[in-house]
Amino acid sequence: MTHTLLKRNSNIINKKYMEYFLPTVLTAMANNIAIMVDSVLVGQLVGSASMAAINLLSPVTQLYFSLTILFGLGASTIISYAKGVNDKKTADKTFTAVIVSLLLFSALLMALQFIFLNDIASVLTSIPKLKQQLILYYVPFIIGTPFSMFLPSIVHCIRSDGRPTFASNLIIISNAINLTMDIVLMGPFKTGIIGSSIATVIGNAVAFVIMLSHFKNPNNTLHFDFSAVRNPRELFKSFCSMFTTGLSGALGTLLIVVRMFFLNSMIQNSAGAEGMVAMSVISSSQIFISAFITGASQTMIPIVSVLLGEKDFTGIKFAFRKAMYILLIASTAIVLVIEMFPEFVARLFGNMTQTEMQVIVPALRISSLSFHGLALSFLIMYYYMATTRKGFSVTISVLNGIALIIPCVYFMDLLWGVNGIWTAMTVAQYGTLLVLAVMLIVTIKKSDGRYKNFYLLDEKSKNEIMSVSVSTDFSENTVEEYLSENLTADNETKLSVTSAITHIFSEIKSSGSKKNKAVDIDIRIRYENNSYIILMLSNGNELNSPHLISENNTYKSFECTTVLGMNQIKVII
Repeated sequence: MTHTLLKRNSNIINKKYMEYFLPTVLTAMANNIAIMVDSVLVGQLVGSASMAAINLLSPVTQLYFSLTILFGLGASTIISYAKGVNDKKTADKTFTAVIVSLLLFSALLMALQFIFLNDIASVLTSIPKLKQQLILYYVPFIIGTPFSMFLPSIVHCIRSDGRPTFASNLIIISNAINLTMDIVLMGPFKTGIIGSSIATVIGNAVAFVIMLSHFKNPNNTLHFDFSAVRNPRELFKSFCSMFTTGLSGALGTLLIVVRMFFLNSMIQNSAGAEGMVAMSVISSSQIFISAFITGASQTMIPIVSVLLGEKDFTGIKFAFRKAMYILLIASTAIVLVIEMFPEFVARLFGNMTQTEMQVIVPALRISSLSFHGLALSFLIMYYYMATTRKGFSVTISVLNGIALIIPCVYFMDLLWGVNGIWTAMTVAQYGTLLVLAVMLIVTIKKSDGRYKNFYLLDEKSKNEIMSVSVSTDFSENTVEEYLSENLTADNETKLSVTSAITHIFSEIKSSGSKKNKAVDIDIRIRYENNSYIILMLSNGNELNSPHLISENNTYKSFECTTVLGMNQIKVII
């Protein structure tokens, strides 16, 4: 009975995942909805030419978004891993590197865009009326660059610092202020398209100021390391690590722009205006699945990175499976709605003519079949990003972005016309997974037993001799009895390890949780370098480190830190 009770479970990982998932998916939805509503407001309050001008700037806004993924997600991934191995120095150096990088790139982007403002506008449009509107919107946008870069980038770091709800609220506040100021500035104040751009800057600026309060919070663990600034070589090394880690996510976002240019050109040639309307509806319908992809994937990254630092391979698998189940359920539900009610979905985005609906309905039904492949491709890409498999994550970015979609669209358009294009979008997604499967098979076969499956976790470095989960509903005697029966070690070591774990268990139990619920505890024991390493993770109240150390201890070292709002304890005996 005791053996069954103490089997390793996913309780802590699942609870932490859901704590992070809801704020993250709400952030993604808030961003997507705000973009849609912003366009509607501009179209209604200023005119269709202004709405078109804003859409013309999308390559530039996509570049900004890619850079925030590069810096923010890259930095937060490294910070999370550093927290997993309790390496505060690397975490602070990485945080310093992201701040310095954002300052430099913000200044560079502002300078280049002001110098080449007219040239950039000419590339984006050759129509004088649209160019004039574009420049009016573009100038405040450039001025607000520091806020546009810092806010979403640092939000990723704050999420990794154990405050997902606060991070989510910052983005929601920014979008809410943006939309409110849109109505005020373009309505009563009649500022035109300039008002929409100023509203965006104000929203980001206010949220940025609120964001600074995090660094005065007593639970903040992110600190600017001035010694790193005085050592350019170390700073550049941190920047390179951050750059290569975040590259796949940023590249995947940038390649979307290239893919959209190509698809738009092919669709216009094949189906004209009706085809472009169908493509617009497809892109809009993907907003729903993309919110879940962003939520599930970006929730997984800090959790997986921390667990990788702890070499908790079982926990990593729990986190990935949780994300995968959520995405499969969400994508299945969305696909079913589209397949059964395509006309209803299409009319959510405008009043379509019968001629347009004849193109839109098959387009929606065919393209929606790609959603499962799209979800899994991005989830796997972010998983390999979190586990430092940079080659795999970049390969998925390129395959998913342009490498497969372009040839597929070109040949299938020749065979079946515009329906071939929609089919190609689906084929390319599953083609990415097929190529990845071949790469994995080859890698696993060549690994000489280091990798056993898709996760590509180095099983030979695990050195784990025990992994169990307990709850404070259990008694100290139950835990002590299980350890005494199942731990393989000499009597003296077994006594020391058992004593340490039961003492810490007792302290966690007495500390309790905020909601007065049972505290979940994962206990792992590794044997490395002639030492027993005890790793305990709990989701209760923050612990008082001195009380955790037994008076009769034989510890070589003891560490107690807070990671992602969880207590992380490491004892070496």
